[in-house]
Amino acid sequence: MGAAPRRQSSLALVNLHSGEVMTPRPRTPHAFDGKGYTLESIGSEVPLYALGLTGTQWALLDWVREHGGASAPVRLKPADVAPEIHSTEGTVKSSLSRLVALNLLLKTSPRSAAYQLTPRRYWEGSGSTQVTACRRIDPPAVAPDAKARTKPRSGETS
Repeated sequence: MGAAPRRQSSLALVNLHSGEVMTPRPRTPHAFDGKGYTLESIGSEVPLYALGLTGTQWALLDWVREHGGASAPVRLKPADVAPEIHSTEGTVKSSLSRLVALNLLLKTSPRSAAYQLTPRRYWEGSGSTQVTACRRIDPPAVAPDAKARTKPRSGETS
């Protein structure tokens, strides 16, 4: 005996009052659709607001994140980035140096112009790939520098 033909079944939205078959609304994209999501770690590390970052330093962190630097190294030339973040090349260079010293940015090698946000603080993708990246890169903990230790926090008097 041959197999019985399979019946096709379809689901439909039906208005219970009128019996009318309704068309479903288009799916709204979820915030996590696409390239993953950004994790910001919370833990024993120093909070970013306590580091006394300048506007250029915040803009650089955001620029690197926007260009994929939360999950992979990004090539960054100060002369190209400065106009985008409304800064000067010298300010971008000094800001990069401070962010690397604070361990918020990792330089992939001493002579390269590629930077990545530390996966201990920022990551785009799943949590399991963040753990793998932390093991592979072994990023140092974020630590305040002399400027962060001497700058009074908001609400404090000097």
